[in-house]
Amino acid sequence: MKSAFGALAFILLLGGCVTDSGPQYSLSGGEKGVFTSRTPGTPIPPDRIKGLDEAQLAAMFGTGVLDRKDEPARAMRYQSDACSLFVYLYRRGGTAWKAEYADAYDLQLRPLPVDQCAGSVAAQKRRVA
Repeated sequence: MKSAFGALAFILLLGGCVTDSGPQYSLSGGEKGVFTSRTPGTPIPPDRIKGLDEAQLAAMFGTGVLDRKDEPARAMRYQSDACSLFVYLYRRGGTAWKAEYADAYDLQLRPLPVDQCAGSVAAQKRRVA
């Protein structure tokens, strides 16, 4: 009986050493994005975006497709045929919203250089209503 119990315990312990080789999911994945646009525009470096207020962002990129406010932060998303551009604004001590950071992703949510995406969004900007 003890040997049967020992054998069962050994099998269970050995089974715990087996790893599942199924798909591994990650939000960052390490994959580089692919930028392909019919209207790529002129790249706009992130330092030209930083410090812009709402009106300046609207003039540069048009109307955003997403505007989320969570005081003191705000996230705005702009879209082109090739990418999504996220601009993060902050309001400090009741001042106006100012852009502090931007990032960009291709249509499969893989990271892209901000300057390429910003140029594409600006070239295809949506009309401000």
